[in-house]
This record gives sequence, C-alpha cells and structure tokens, in this order.
Amino acid sequence: MLRPEQKKHLDERGFVILEGIMSPRETDELRQHALALARREAAAGTGFMYLEDKAQRVWNLVDKGTVFEAAIQDPRVLEPIEYLLGETCTLSSFTVNIIGPGAPASNFHADHPLSSLPLPRPRFPISANSMWFLDDFTIENGGTRCVPGSHLRVDETPDPEAAYPETIQAQGPRGSIMITNGALWHSSGANRSTGERVALLGFFCRAEIKPQQDHLKIVSQEVVERATPTLKRLLGYDSRPNVLT
Repeated sequence: MLRPEQKKHLDERGFVILEGIMSPRETDELRQHALALARREAAAGTGFMYLEDKAQRVWNLVDKGTVFEAAIQDPRVLEPIEYLLGETCTLSSFTVNIIGPGAPASNFHADHPLSSLPLPRPRFPISANSMWFLDDFTIENGGTRCVPGSHLRVDETPDPEAAYPETIQAQGPRGSIMITNGALWHSSGANRSTGERVALLGFFCRAEIKPQQDHLKIVSQEVVERATPTLKRLLGYDSRPNVLT
C-alpha cells in the first residue's frame, strides 16, 4: 500500500519509485522471458527497433506468456495505478523496453494521448505508467529522465530538444517499479554502459480513454477464456461501447 509520503511525492512530483516490489526470482523470470521474446522477434525480422536500432520494444505482452498475464494484474502494481486513475482503469499497452549499449537519449514527451490533446490539458491524471526495473537503473545505463512536477504544467507541451535544468534521472535497484503520471515529461536516457537496460512498461488509462492497443482484438481467445475478472477489466471488457439501439 502506498504510504502518505509516497502519494504526496506522486501527486507533487509526478512519479514515485517503489523499491523491492519484485523478488530476485520474479525479476529473473520476467527478464528471461522478456529477452527471449525480443531475441525471437529480432531473429524473425519482426523486431520493433528504434533509437538508431539500438533499442527494441516487444508489444502485446498479455498474449505472449502466462508470466506476463499474472504480472500485469499484480495488486502491488494496480494499487498505485488505481490511486491515480480509479478502479475502472484499463490497460493501454504492456511492453518490453530494451535500451541497448550506445542508444541515444530519446526526446522528452508526455504519454499517449496527452501529446495530442488541446491545451490546457486536464489537471487530473488520465493515463499512468508502471516501469518495472529488470536491471538496476543508473545514470550510466540510461535511467529514465523526467522533469519533476511537469505533469502540473497543463498549459505547456515539452520541447523534445530542450535540456531542462531541473531534469533528474531515475535510479533504483532491479526489482523496483516506478509509477508515473502520464502527463509527466520524460524520456529514456542515453545508455553509455556496455550492457542492456531491460524494463517492462505497463501503461494504463482511464476507462473513458481509447487505449494505445486494442486488446479486444489482439489478445487471443485462449487468454480471454482463462482471464480473471481483473484481467478482463484491464483488457477492456467492462468498457466496451454500448450496442443498444
């Protein structure tokens, strides 16, 4: 459960890092499965590469392993997400994010769909992200950069090329989970290390918002049939459009 000071940090700074959420065994298992998926997709020529082909993302994790089905509905993650978005929130996307050695920093941005909304944006959160540290996050390996308090700057949009002096980089041990308000200005840092920086991104939105991926179409019937009520809600089964005529 979020402590009062953690809620305050999330409200005022736009993020909070929760250390020791995942055990070493859980972290190892998720990292092993995440890298196996990435290697398989890269070998098949279907890998989603970016940042000069030195970073890779794997989409639709809910449909790519029971370990990910269990992870995305973990109460330890949902509790802070639901604090921001309410108990009816849905899954927007669930991905592996690998920042490889030599990858440059990405541009500052706010999460979907905030970058396309007219100003001023809502002051209440409409999306939120959970970043699962499957490696230590350090300055050297490109720990996420963020501008504290920027989620409250509802009359502005981030300049992708700017070097904001108040920027900090997320640092924390593997097994941590970073929760961010979707409006927080952030980017991945440059990976100046010799190893990969692996994370999972569990991205959520309010039920009234169109998610980044249409899970009702891309998740297999096999997964749906064994899904818990919580997972079905996250996939969007409780927020489908009304079909009454």
